[in-house]
Amino acid sequence: MIFKLADFSHKTELINLWRESFSDGEEFISSFINAYMIPEYNVPVIVEDQKIVSALYLVDFDLYSNGKNLGPSAYLFAAATKKEYRNRGYMAELILYAADLCGNRGLTAVFLFPQGQDKKLFDYYSKAGFETVFAARRLKKSTSKIKTDINAGDYSGFSLEHKNIDDADIFDKLYESYIGFTSYQEIIPVKDRLFYFKCASSYLDFSENSEIKTYFGVFEIKKEKICYVFYKKYKKNYYIDDIILSQENNYKDKFNETAEILADFIVNSGNFGENINLGLNIPPGVSDSENSRVPLAMLLPLRENIRDLANNLKSPVYINMFMNI
Repeated sequence: MIFKLADFSHKTELINLWRESFSDGEEFISSFINAYMIPEYNVPVIVEDQKIVSALYLVDFDLYSNGKNLGPSAYLFAAATKKEYRNRGYMAELILYAADLCGNRGLTAVFLFPQGQDKKLFDYYSKAGFETVFAARRLKKSTSKIKTDINAGDYSGFSLEHKNIDDADIFDKLYESYIGFTSYQEIIPVKDRLFYFKCASSYLDFSENSEIKTYFGVFEIKKEKICYVFYKKYKKNYYIDDIILSQENNYKDKFNETAEILADFIVNSGNFGENINLGLNIPPGVSDSENSRVPLAMLLPLRENIRDLANNLKSPVYINMFMNI
């Protein structure tokens, strides 16, 4: 087993390993590697039998808390091991190697979002020292009326319009709102513009024949933007995956209220489906007997002050609820 840092001569191997483990297309993977791979720096790999058998990517981010920059962190992305080499402990060893690299470079933390909220993944990463730092609850809304502050259930001024994320003006406003919305949470790594665009575009990149349809839209009242929303439809159900509050109006500090108004509108406007699953974030430690808690993100603190912050979160963190957009 050999640990090393990959360079562009390994690109084909890295693409093949990524495609074997995830559903992303080759164009996305190739563009990601071209944009974010720093040769012999941020793609740790394990070589066995003269080939790459495990790899992960460390994308640099600034870590924010309540608008304050806490310093550089790494976002652990696309960790994968070839099928025939799994269950040998390779990835655990590679994560330790990557964490040592990050610590020696003076980074504050390593962040990751285990995909699919599989409890086994959270258990796996916890053994490597990662801690679950915030969670959400998933509510299933039926066609029954949701109580909101909309006067008398009047939706005539509301609209949810589908938009093209490739539209530069739309994306500019979306990214501005993303930055403002996420940086003022208790602890969160803020993605740079290109990476955020790649993540969002990847979420929307489903084939026409897929049973799952994905959408990006703007929720407005009388042409005033309330929030941006990523959601998908599967059969007769709708799933809200990400809500980003617009920073231009009075709703910018009212995530739960906005989320319920949006769910209420979708269910009761008659333009959508029969059911909707809505993710609402909840503070760590809050009792949640009524609804299942869904873990979202994990953090490996590399500095004691970051560990203290992560252990003492008091308020909800409203971000990237299920798909890590």
